[in-house]
Amino acid sequence: MTMTYVRPDAADMMLRVFQRTVHPELLDIVGETRLTAGSVVATLRICADGHAIEVRHGKAAITELAVSRLTPTPRQCCAVERRLIGYRTHTVTAGRLQYNCSYQLETVAADVFLQLHRELEADARKATLSISLPGLQKSSPRCLSFLSCDLLRNGFVVHSFHTFPDNGAILRIQSLFELAPVAMRKEA
Repeated sequence: MTMTYVRPDAADMMLRVFQRTVHPELLDIVGETRLTAGSVVATLRICADGHAIEVRHGKAAITELAVSRLTPTPRQCCAVERRLIGYRTHTVTAGRLQYNCSYQLETVAADVFLQLHRELEADARKATLSISLPGLQKSSPRCLSFLSCDLLRNGFVVHSFHTFPDNGAILRIQSLFELAPVAMRKEA
């Protein structure tokens, strides 16, 4: 049986950030990898409609989902739930884990989109994790999703890119996951 994936409309994309893990069974995962930086562990997943980034330190966890609004997700411990439109930033903390992200969903003219898409195809070949899915129409460019990760001493910076050829849109998310420094205690 052949599986087909349909990228959602760019206007249906949501950012959901949880102060917990989210069961991967809820997501239509097409690629996954795991990275470690010191005592911080990240699982990067690309889904048919976006991505999931889960970062853990001890019992603390933060999960970033960039998925369709129709993707079923839990409500418990959801710190951010926003439509991915325009430009925004968010900050969340769980234990010593700190999370900061900024995102931009940009719709451009067809000729500009094709040029950017070609450049992103080259970047995707060097990414930590990437996929290419068919567009809605045979004449459409393929839908790209890729995550490029920079390792820090106690965390990660993840650059996420998703293209929506049928909308002429590109979603860019930059996410920083890092450990807060341990506070020094004063001795009496």
